[in-house]
Amino acid sequence: METLQREFEELLDSQRFEPRELDYSVLERHIPQLTLLSQVANSGITVFDMYARRHVFASYNFSELFHYNLEGIASEDSAYFTGRIHPDDWRVLHRNGIACLRYLLENKDLAPDVKLIDEYRVDAGGRYVRVIEQFQVLEFDRSGNIWLSLSMLDVSPNQGTGDGVRSQLLNYRTGEVCAFPVSEEPSLSEREQEILRLIGRGKLSKEIADQLAISVHTVNTHRQRILEKLNADNSMEAVRYASARGLLG
Repeated sequence: METLQREFEELLDSQRFEPRELDYSVLERHIPQLTLLSQVANSGITVFDMYARRHVFASYNFSELFHYNLEGIASEDSAYFTGRIHPDDWRVLHRNGIACLRYLLENKDLAPDVKLIDEYRVDAGGRYVRVIEQFQVLEFDRSGNIWLSLSMLDVSPNQGTGDGVRSQLLNYRTGEVCAFPVSEEPSLSEREQEILRLIGRGKLSKEIADQLAISVHTVNTHRQRILEKLNADNSMEAVRYASARGLLG
C-alpha cells in the first residue's frame, strides 16, 4: 500500500497550488446542495481536496447507509474509507484510481466531462456488499489545477454476481465509455510464479534456493523484481495480490 500511496502523492505533487487563490467559499456553497443530494439519492457523498489532501466534506448518512463510523471518518479520513474496502479489491481499485488521475492530469480538457465509475466490495456492518462509486471533478482552481473531487457511493444492484473490481471511464455528456487508461496487468515469469508460490507456503529464501537449485542471491533478486512488478511492499502482500488476480498460473 505504501508504494501505491507514494505514487498517488507524486501525482498530487505534480500540481502547483497557490493557497491564496483557493476560495473555500465555493465549497461552502456546494455543501447545502450536496447534503440535499445525499438525502434524495440515498448516496454517501464526499468531497476530496487535492491541495489539503483530505476529505473536506462527508455526508452524515454514511452511518445509516453503510454503517460507517462518522467519528472514524473525521479522525482517520482516507485511511478509514480504505480500511472498509475488501482486501482483495483495494489494490486494484487504488491502481485504477491512480491511472485515472494521471490520465485526467494529462488531459484536463476532458476532465470536466468525465466520471470514473468503480464497482467493488466494502465492509458494511460486518458483511461485504458490492457498491458503485462515481468520481468526478467538482472544482478547478484559478490556475486550472484539479482541486476538489466529488464522490458518490451507492449500493450496487449487482450483489452476488462475482467478486473483484470493475472500473470504467464515462463521458457523461456524450454517454461514451472511454478506453480505461490502465496499464496492462503485470505479468510474472514462470520462475517468479514458482518462487512466489513457495513464498506463499511459508518457505524462506534459503529453502527456496535449495529446492530450486539456485543461489539465495538469485532468489532474493527475483523477490525484489516481484515486489517492483506488483507494487507490493512485502512478499505476503505480493502473494495476496497475485493470487487474487490469477497471476500464479
